[in-house]
Amino acid sequence: MPLTSQKEGDMIKSFRFVIVSLCLFTAASLLTGCGSGKKEGVESPLGQATRVGSESCTNVCHAATVDVTGDQIAVTWANTTHTTVDNVQCEDCHGPASLHWGVGPIPFPTPESAQCQVCHGKAGFNATAHDNQHIPGGVFGPDKFFFQGDALNSGQATIQGVPEFLPDGVTPVTHAEHIQECSRCHNPKQRFEFANGDASGELVKPDPNNMPNPEVGCAGCHDAHQTQQMVTIPQRTSPVGYPIFRRYFIDPATGAQVNSNDPNGQHLAGFIFQPNGAAIGGTVSGKNNEINVERTCASCHTKGKYQYSQLPTHQENVYTQWTNSGHGTRNDPAFAEFSANPPAYTNPDTGETYPVGTHAPSYPIDMALSKFGTTANTTQNAGNNVYACFHCHNGIGSNVWQEDAQGTPDADVVFGDEPVTCITCHAPHGNPTGTTHQVKVPVKMTQYSSSSITINGNVFLDNTPLPPLDKTGNGTICIFCHQGRESGLTLYVTKLAAGKTITGSFFNPHYLGTAAMLWGVNAYEYAGKSYTANFAHQGANCPTCHMANPTDDNLNGGHTWWPNVATCNVAACHGGFGSIAADPTSDNGPASPDVANYRASFDTNNYTGDPGGASLSIADSIRVLQQKIIAIFASRGVEYDDLHYPYFFQAGKPHTSANAFTQWTPSLYKAAFNLSFSIKGLPSGAESQANVPNSSAAVHDYKYVIQLLLDGYEDLTGVPLAGAFRPVGTRPATVYGPGQ
Repeated sequence: MPLTSQKEGDMIKSFRFVIVSLCLFTAASLLTGCGSGKKEGVESPLGQATRVGSESCTNVCHAATVDVTGDQIAVTWANTTHTTVDNVQCEDCHGPASLHWGVGPIPFPTPESAQCQVCHGKAGFNATAHDNQHIPGGVFGPDKFFFQGDALNSGQATIQGVPEFLPDGVTPVTHAEHIQECSRCHNPKQRFEFANGDASGELVKPDPNNMPNPEVGCAGCHDAHQTQQMVTIPQRTSPVGYPIFRRYFIDPATGAQVNSNDPNGQHLAGFIFQPNGAAIGGTVSGKNNEINVERTCASCHTKGKYQYSQLPTHQENVYTQWTNSGHGTRNDPAFAEFSANPPAYTNPDTGETYPVGTHAPSYPIDMALSKFGTTANTTQNAGNNVYACFHCHNGIGSNVWQEDAQGTPDADVVFGDEPVTCITCHAPHGNPTGTTHQVKVPVKMTQYSSSSITINGNVFLDNTPLPPLDKTGNGTICIFCHQGRESGLTLYVTKLAAGKTITGSFFNPHYLGTAAMLWGVNAYEYAGKSYTANFAHQGANCPTCHMANPTDDNLNGGHTWWPNVATCNVAACHGGFGSIAADPTSDNGPASPDVANYRASFDTNNYTGDPGGASLSIADSIRVLQQKIIAIFASRGVEYDDLHYPYFFQAGKPHTSANAFTQWTPSLYKAAFNLSFSIKGLPSGAESQANVPNSSAAVHDYKYVIQLLLDGYEDLTGVPLAGAFRPVGTRPATVYGPGQ
C-alpha cells in the first residue's frame, strides 16, 4: 500500500499500524463481512487516505452490491465507457478508500457534479437550477431541510404550511419522512436509512446534523455507474458512445415517480439507443425505433404523489402537458412521416396509417456526414441525407443543427425517432445568457445553402437581422423551427432573378412559419411597398401567448402550447371576447380564444373591399382575400389544393405530382408563395385551411399578411383591390435585387 512521505521512524510505526489494522480487518471480515455499509467511523491515525484499487471494491465488498434500480454496481461499472475506454476507477469518483473498508469514512460516498467536472468540464452546469446548491435564502430554494426546520423525527411535517398526515389522516408525517420524499426529486442520489429499518425510526443516514444540500447533479440524469456505452456503426471507423440515463421507478402512464411497491410502477429511463438493434439494421417492428429522452425528466417534472401522505406533489404537470402538445405527439405528420416506420402510426385527421415515403430514415443517422454533396451511400446514412430534415423533425438531430455542428466531426449520431423533447429546447448542462429556465439560444439561427445563395448566421431566412435577444428571449428557440424553410429572398435568387429558370415545381415556404409571421419577415415583399408587424404580439412573444396559464386538465397553456383563453382575455389585451367550445379534434386546440370571430371594436377598416367587409372578423377577412387570389389563379388555369403536395395543379386534372403546375410567371409565383405563407401558418388537417377563417395569420401578424395578399392581388391584376384598406406600413420592403 503506498504511503505518504514521512520520517523513517513514523513510517515504521505507521506500517506496523497498517499490518495490525489489516489483520484485525481480515478477522472481522470473516465474521461480519464488510461492515455495516453505513460508512460511519472515526478518523484513522493514518492521516491522509490513499488508494486501494478498484478490485478491492468490486471483487471484495461490492461484488454483489446493487444500486437504487437493482443493477449490480460491479457489473454495470465494468461495462461502461468510463472503464473500457477511459480507465476511470472507483476512487476517481469516490475518492481514496484506504480509510473506508466498509466501516470508515470515504471522501465522496455520493459524488456530486463537482467530481464529474474534474474530467468533463461542464462548468456552466453550476449556474443551472439543477446544480444550484439551494442554500437557505438562495435563488432557487428549497433549503436543505425542505422548509421543515430539522431532520429529526421530533416534529410533524407540513406541506406549504398545512400539517401532513399519512393516508389514515391521523398519523403525522415526520420531518425526516418529508425530507426523504422531497429528496426523490430535489436530491435524487441520496439514500435514506432509519434506525428501525423503516421511516418510523430515527434518521441515521444521511447524518441529520449534517444534511446535504439539495442537488440534482450529473447522476440525477445519468446512470452513475454506467454513464455511456459504445456501439459500432457503418458510418464511423471507431465505436460511437451513447449515454445511459438513470432509471426511475415511475408510473409509465403519467411519468411520475411512484413507490417501489406500487403495482403500476416500472423502472423506466430515457434512452437514445435501442439495445435490441432493431433500428440499426434498417428494418423496424412497430415503434421500437423510438427513443425517449424525456422519460428521465418526466420522473420529476410531472405531478405525482408524496411517498407518505399520498397527496399530490406541488410541481406542474409538465410531462403530461407535453404529451398533449404538437411537440410531443408522435402520431402527427411532422414526426410520423419522418419516423423509421411510418405505418406504425395513425394519422389523427384521417385515421389512416402513414405510407413509407422519402422522409423515412434508416437509423443510425450520422450527423457528422456533410449535408451537401454525395456523401451518403448504402453504408453511410442508409443512402440518404434525410438528416437535413432533422433540423426540426427530430428532437435530437435538431440539437446538432442548433449547435451548428452538422457535417463536422463534433456532430452526434441519432439512433431513433424523437419528437421535440425537453433537451431540444432546454440546455441540460448550462444556463444560456438572455433566457430563463435554461432555454437554449441556437449558435446560428439560419444555416441555408444552395447553388444560388448561402445564408449563415443569426439572421432570418431573408437575411435580415434577428431582433435583439432581450426582445426574443425564451421565444428565440421557437424561431429556429418556426420560420419555415424558404423566404422571399431565396425565391428571388433561385427563381426570379435575371438568368434563373422560373418553371418547375412550386417553391414551398413550408409549414408553420408562424415565427416569421410574428416578426414580419420571410414572405415575398414587393419593391416600392411598405410593411409593418404586430408589435403588441411581438412584445408578448411566443411563450406569453402559448405557455401561460396551464389548465387543470393539462389541455391548454403550459407545455401544451395551446393558448389558454385566460391568457388573451385579460384587461390589457382582448378582455372578454370569448372562447371556442372544447374540441379535442380542432386544429385550434381543445379550447382556445375565439380568434376566428374576433374584431376589435375600434377597427372599422374594410380589408376586403366587399360590402360589409368592415364587420368581418380579422380571420375571415384574410380568408376572403385568400379566396380572391385563388379565384385569379383558377382563371389562369391553376388550381390550388393545400391538402395535396405540391399544392398548385393544372386545372381540370387530378391533384397529383404528375399534374403539378410548372408554367410560372413572376406575378403568379410571388402571389403563390405568399398565399402558401399565409395558409400554411397551420398545417392542413382533414379540412383545407384555405376554406376556413385564417386564425393563425390573424393572430400572428394580420397586418403583414393582409398587406402581402393585397399586394399580390394588385400585382396579378394591375390595379389595387377596390375599396380595400391596406394597413399602413412602417418600413420599406426588404431589398432582394434588380427587378424585384
